[in-house]
Amino acid sequence: MTDYSEIKRIFGDITDHKAAEIEGSGLSAAELEKVAAVLSGDTDHGIEIGHLSPEAQDLMALLRQDEDAWDDQR
Repeated sequence: MTDYSEIKRIFGDITDHKAAEIEGSGLSAAELEKVAAVLSGDTDHGIEIGHLSPEAQDLMALLRQDEDAWDDQR
């Protein structure tokens, strides 16, 4: 399990609610690095993405859903 400070390091300036969702996923820091790279579209920095686990895919879908909802509110 990855702690709050590590999550903030990987994902940057995110809400506490989103950090709690990420922490609740139970994914390792390495898996979270992959999710963050895919979400940002930044796959050129030497991170071997490979296949995301089903849990990582679920988290990515959840984070994208939150992002879409936020975009709709603007």
